[in-house]
This record gives sequence, C-alpha cells and structure tokens, in this order.
Amino acid sequence: ASAVSGLGGTFPGASPHGDDSKYYERPDDLPSIKEAVVDLPLVDFEKRAQDRAINIVSTWLFDAGLIDELLVNGGLGMNQRQGRSVPSAAGAGGMSSNSTVTSERTSEGQEIGPRGFLVGGAGAEHKMDKEVSKLRTMVSRDLSIINARLNDGVAASGLEVQELVNAVSATQDDIGRLRELTTYISDGTATDRDEFLLARYPHLRRAINARRNIGRCFRELEFFAFIPSTCERLRDELHGGEWTAEEWSTIRNVSMEHVELEVMLVEAENSMKGAHNFNDAVVDSFLDGHVQNVWELGEEIRMRIIAGMGDAFELSTTNPAGMVALVEAVEVYERAAESFERKRKMQKVAAQMMKAVRPSATDAGGGGKLRFTNMRAAALEQLYQDFEMRGVDMFRGVHESAADDAEEDDAANQQFTAILRAATELVTEIDIVKNQMKPCFAPHWHIEALWSSCVAHVCSNHIVQQIGGPDGQNLPELTITQLLELVAWVEYFRETIEETFPEVASMRDTKKTYFEERPELFDSDKRSVNMQNATDSLAWVNNMLWEVHRLAQEEFLVRTRSQTDEWLDKVYGSDTVKNQSNEGKLTTSLCEDVYSFSSVQLRTIRERLSKKSDALILAVCIILSHMRSKQVHARNNFLEDLETCCAASNDFTRMSEKCEDMIAELMDQCEFSEDMVATIDATSNELMAVYSSDAVYSARSVHIYVFDPIEEEIGVRLFEEQWEAELVDNDLALSLVRTLEDFHEDLEQYMDNFMVVKSVMSLMSATTIFYAKCLLQRAEMHRSNKKPYFGDVRTALDRMTGDIRVMRDYFDGLVPTMPSLKKNIEKDFEILTTIHELMSIAAGFSVSEAEDFILVLQKRVRDVGITKHIAGDLWHLVQPTEERYVWELVESMEEQLVAIAPVDDALALEVNDRSYVKGLRLDEMAVKLYVKSRRNRPVKATAVESIVNNWRTNWGGGDEVAAEEE
Repeated sequence: ASAVSGLGGTFPGASPHGDDSKYYERPDDLPSIKEAVVDLPLVDFEKRAQDRAINIVSTWLFDAGLIDELLVNGGLGMNQRQGRSVPSAAGAGGMSSNSTVTSERTSEGQEIGPRGFLVGGAGAEHKMDKEVSKLRTMVSRDLSIINARLNDGVAASGLEVQELVNAVSATQDDIGRLRELTTYISDGTATDRDEFLLARYPHLRRAINARRNIGRCFRELEFFAFIPSTCERLRDELHGGEWTAEEWSTIRNVSMEHVELEVMLVEAENSMKGAHNFNDAVVDSFLDGHVQNVWELGEEIRMRIIAGMGDAFELSTTNPAGMVALVEAVEVYERAAESFERKRKMQKVAAQMMKAVRPSATDAGGGGKLRFTNMRAAALEQLYQDFEMRGVDMFRGVHESAADDAEEDDAANQQFTAILRAATELVTEIDIVKNQMKPCFAPHWHIEALWSSCVAHVCSNHIVQQIGGPDGQNLPELTITQLLELVAWVEYFRETIEETFPEVASMRDTKKTYFEERPELFDSDKRSVNMQNATDSLAWVNNMLWEVHRLAQEEFLVRTRSQTDEWLDKVYGSDTVKNQSNEGKLTTSLCEDVYSFSSVQLRTIRERLSKKSDALILAVCIILSHMRSKQVHARNNFLEDLETCCAASNDFTRMSEKCEDMIAELMDQCEFSEDMVATIDATSNELMAVYSSDAVYSARSVHIYVFDPIEEEIGVRLFEEQWEAELVDNDLALSLVRTLEDFHEDLEQYMDNFMVVKSVMSLMSATTIFYAKCLLQRAEMHRSNKKPYFGDVRTALDRMTGDIRVMRDYFDGLVPTMPSLKKNIEKDFEILTTIHELMSIAAGFSVSEAEDFILVLQKRVRDVGITKHIAGDLWHLVQPTEERYVWELVESMEEQLVAIAPVDDALALEVNDRSYVKGLRLDEMAVKLYVKSRRNRPVKATAVESIVNNWRTNWGGGDEVAAEEE
C-alpha cells in the first residue's frame, strides 16, 4: 500500500472511477547510497531507508505494470486466497443464523510449490505471482554473479575487492528491505512494519500479534525439541568421518552446525534471563539438558580439533585443504563469540542510554552464564606444545643416534655435529612454516612466530650447553671444522630470523632473559599470540647467539691462522719437484703445493659458511695475508742459480695468475657487500703484487749468475797491460758479448718472453756496472801518485771506446725483437760515456769542461761523496798528480751538485727493497768498493772517514757489504 501511495494512488476501492493508471507516474531515480547518506542524522537513517525501499518497490510495480492488478486484488494472488472462507454479502454486519456459508476451497490433490503456491493452478498464472517470482530469480542470479566475482577476485586489487564487498553489503540491505516490503503483496504475512495497514483496526492488530507470538513460541519449542536428534546426527557425522579423506572437512561442517546450536542456546539464555517474566532457575532447569548435550558435543569436537592440530606440520604440507578446514572449524567458534560479545556490549550501551533518558528502564538481557566452546586457545596451546616437542624429539633422536654410532673417543664430536645438523633442519623448517603452513592459518594465529620461538628456544639451549655456556668455555676443545659449522649455523639462524621478523634486527636490548624459561607467547585470554613477547624472546636469542658467533669466529680465525702457517712452513720448507715442459720452460711444484692447500681450505670454508658471511671474508684475508708473509720471507731461498731463478720467475707468475682466478671464483659464488669486496680486493692485490714483483725480481736476478763466470774469465784481464797493448780488436768485449748471447738463448728457452726482456734489461745494466767496477778496481790497485795506470793513456781510452761500442752494438741489435730496450740503452751506457769523457778531460785530450760531466755523474749517484771518489779515481788512473785538484773542484761545486741532484737517503734504502735488484746500480757498487778501500787519497783522512761513516749509516753497514763480497 505504501508503494501504491508512493505512486500517487489510493487504496483499492478508493476511487469510484474506472481506469486511474493515467494518474500514476514513475518515481524519480534514487541517488546512490553514498550520496543519500551524506550528512544524514542517525535518527533519520531508518526513515530514509524506508523511503528508499518504498521507492524501489514502487518503481518495480510501475515498470512491471502491476498497479492495476494491485488495486483490484490487493496484492494477493489466487493461490493465496484459495484457502480462505469467503463470507456472503449478507455477512457485512456480522454472522447471523440466516447467513449462508460457502464451501471451503482446498488444495487437496494439487501439487504445492516450495513457497506454498499451487503448481499448475489458476493462481499460478496470476501476473503478480509471476513478477514476484521473476524478481526473486533476478535477485538470486545477481547475488550469485556477485558471489562468483568475489570468489574469482584473486586477481583484483585490494581496493577493488573492498569496493565490491561494500556494494554487496549495501545491495543485501536493500534486497532485505525489498523482501520485507514484498510480503505486503506476495504472501500477506503481517510484520512489525505493516502497522499502518491495521492502524484503524486495533482489535484486529492485537489478534494478529497474539497469533504471531504464538507461532514464534511454537517454532522455538520445535527448535529445542530437535536439539537431541541434531546432536546425535552431528556425532554420527563426526565419528563417521574419522580416518577418511573428508575427515577435516567433516569436522568443519559439524562445527558450523554445532556453533549454531551454541549461538541459539547462548542467546536464549541471555534473552530469557534478562526478561522479568522468567526466573533464572527456571531458565537453567529448562536449558540444562540441552546445554549439557550441546557442550559435550563441543568437547568431542575440540578433542578432534586438538588431535588434528597435533599433526599440523605434516597436515599443512601433505593436505593443505584439510588444514584450512581445521582452522576454519576453530574460527567458526571465535567469530560467533566475538559477534555475540559485540552484540551484548551494544545492548549494554543501549540500556545505559535508555536509563539516562528513563531511569525506570531495565537492562536488556545479558544475564547469561553460557560461553562458547573455547577452541582457539586450546588449538594454539596444542600447537605450541607440539612445535616444542617436535624440536625436543629431534634433538633426543640425534643424541641417541650419535651415542650409538660413535666410539667413545669420537662420541663428543659426533654429538656436536649431530646437534648442529638437527638445529639446521629446524631453522630450515622456518621457511616451510612461512611458505606452506602460514597460508593455511588466519593471520592472527602468527604461526611463524610460534614455530620460530620454539626453534630459537630449543636450539639455543642445546647449542649453549655444548659450548660450555654463553661465554663459550668449551670452544677451544672444538675442531676447526666444528667451529666453522657453529659460525655458519649462527649466521644462518640470524639471517632467517631477521628476514622473517625484520623488527628483530634492530632490537639490541630485551625486556628479560630466557635461559631456562620457556617464553610466554600468549595473551591473558590465551586466544591470541602476543607478538611483543614473541619478538622479545627472538631478539634475546638472536643477540645471545651472535655473541657466541663472535667468540667462535675469533677461535676459528686463530685456528685458521695457525693451520695456514703450519701448512705453508711445510710447503716452503720441503724440496720442490723440478719440471721442464716440452718447450723447455722450467717450473717447480711450488705453485701446486701452495694452492692445493689454500684452494681446499677456502673451498671448505666457503661450503660451510653463507655467501654473505663476514667470517668467510676474514678467513680469506687471513689466508692470503699469511701466504704473502710466507712468500716474502722464503722467496730468496729459490734463487740459487740461473735455472732456479728462471723456474722461480715462472712459478711466481703462475701463482699470481692462480690467485687471481681463485679470488674471481670466490667473488662469483659469494654475495659480499661493497666494503667486503674492497677489503678482499686489497688483500688479494697485495699478494698478487708480491708474486708479480718476485717474478720480475727472479728474472732480473739472473745477471748475478751470468756475470759470475764473466768476472772470473774477463774481469781479471780487463784493463790489464795485455788488454791495452795486445787485444787491439776489443777481444775481451767481444768475448763478453758472446757469453751474453749464449745465456740469452738459455733464458729464451727457460722463461716466458716477457720475463726474458726483464732479464736482458738487467744484463745490460749489469754490463755497464761490471765495466765501471773493473775500471775503479784498477784505480784501487794503482798506488803511484805520479804515474798514470796505463802505459799509453790515449791507447787505453781508444780501447775503452771500442769496448763500449761493441757492447752497445750487441744490445742495439736486440731492439727489433725487444723494443722496450731502446729507452734504457742510452741511460745505461751514459755511465760509461761519462767516465770515458772525464778520463779524457783529466788526460788533456778533451776540451770539455770537467764541471759539466761531474754534474752528469752526480745526477746518477746523487751523493757528493761518491762523486768525489769516482772523479778522484778516474784522475788517479790517467793524471795522478791532479787528483787533489779534482777533489777540491768537486768540493767547490758541492752546493751546485746538491741543488741539482740532492742527496736522497731513500735511494740507499731501496737497496734493501724488493723493487731493486742488487748489483745494478753505480752508487751501490761504488759504496761497496770504497767502504773497504785502503788506498790513500790526497785529502785529509778525517774527511774520507766521515764520508765512509755516512755511507755505513745510510746503506745499512759496510760490514755486511764486505761480508757479501767475501
């Protein structure tokens, strides 16, 4: 009727005229719910909702063309009027003895539809019934589509799903109101909202209300009557589904029906005890039997759920759907309890508000004592216990297995290894819980926190016991492999925990310690996990184990250092195996011996530690630094002769390449931070630099063994009388060059080409130093202060010119195959040309100024004292009477010499550095010669002694030099 009023019409029979449909208009379209509720007061909300419902029904009536039929038939189809008696027209004033009664039409013998309508009768064809059926079908279809979209909404975003859920909720509200309003025109059942229909008939309204209340009472009594049979049926289903494939879904289905029984009983108790016309004792007496029956069934369901939770780990991995069903069975009770609690709180708030308005108002129920079966608390406690027992059982098993398999001497080691293996397996299962179990549980179960806390508590206790407490008293007793495994396990545990619980990484202080105390992970109601307590316990274990990691890492690094030194001492101290390839290249087994150990050691460490481990970096740096230290101390032991120098050069080159390959492989297989990469690069570069410099040093050191026979055969004859008078074709220089050619061929066979070039460069420098040394030695031997050393100075100078040309031509001839020699030839032979020119000046054969070439000499030796001695010796050889003059000349030029080429003590110290090969510098050769010189020079002895003492200080002592010469 309200819908008709909304269309602008009147009640049936209100208009005496014929067709009034032209006076009705279609209602305006409704605004959206969001727009309709903007700034709407709460007290007007229900009125606005009712208006919207009327508008919806009115629009439907207009669009379906049902207005005329509604006015004629009052919204009742024929199938709803068939069962009523129709009074005669004479009965308008009440029933009389003369009134006739029509026979009652029944539906006997006819099929009744699911909603009470006749199937196939005349009423079934009524347009109102058809449209109502269409409306129901349309609404059901729309809701089915919405439900399907929700089920398929996995790909939808969170915002889209939320909007859809809100729309469905709003639609359900509208459909619910529509369903209520359609009862006015479909089945005629009176409701609380049809009072306006009966407003003018109070007696009829009371009768209808009384009838409705009686019907409700009978329905509720019928519900209580069916409780025993329902419980029995649920028990049969519960036990019948045991040990079947559908066991867990059966438990869920039984729980969903059982919780409905609990909801009805809890609400019944709460409502009846809150009413004044019921006595609490009477209510309890009435409900006791049903409560006992329903709650005993609840206990049986709880026992089955707890039994299932005991196998939660296996169930989640083998039957995730079953685990989800089990969790849903628990959550059904929790949702019911939470919903009831919210409703009761709202009732209390409403009652308090009513009391504030009417002090005489009473509470709206809430006196019940029944509570829903507490499933979640029991399930969480069972999970916690089973998780903890899983860890305890695993450690108990490894203890027993280790004791049975190991001998007495090895039992402790086997037990420690087994404990770490068990702990690793438990930590690994954190990922299984996070990825496989967690999706089966509701988020507020925090299943990963329960498992991780149990793992942390159980593993930390067993490991701490094995190492002798948190301070690691027993760490020195562990093997290096066990220390490595302990460090690796703690790093793995820390990485897993901080990845699963990022907040733990920043927690360095905790509220309490958990040495012997089991963490309390649940809130006071036992229904939820206290994440604050869980993270606090995890942070404490994480920090405590990291201190154990530090102690174990220190002990491991000490052992690594000791083991590395021991092995390297053995390798460098033993005789190496000498090898020669088919091409003639010389090598030894040194490279293989060193890297066979280091590679195995690094591989063992890398396999046991994580890819990001700091301990791995530290261990690698220790091994590399000790390899470098051992190489520095033992490298000279391999330079015994020409062949060993060549083999050492090849070995050191291969060792540098091997180091580079080893570090590259390590970098590819690990994931270090930039700082760690920089650290290991610096350490490895230092080692490779040592190997490379040693390879070059070994190659350049061949000059020592090349010039040993040259000094014996040529050095003693050079600058002698025969050289001056008879060897007019520079025979000794030619002999020297031929000797160098022979050695050059050997070097090309024994070494790589690059190192051969380095050797030839050192031979060229050694040639010039050797020639100058032989000349200065003749000055040391010449005792006359009046006569020149040579019989004919001009002839001797010519012979020197020829010798220099022969030696230089040899090295110039190598430039095409060794281009890098070219820049060094001029530099090295400048020494000989300067000496030759100074001797020519001293003999009066050159018009050059002595000062100019003294400056050149000073630039090479950078020491005024050495310059004085060399210049004095050269004058002593060709013009002894002028030796004092040249000393005084050099002294007068001292300031100029120092300014042009100042004294550099670092040059002297370079003699002890690896970058310099002994015997290839003029100043070094001169110092060795003059420190042990016994020739009297035409200067004050104190001046000479001062110069010599200065050399002893700067060059590391002349006694050592003299001992080397001897």
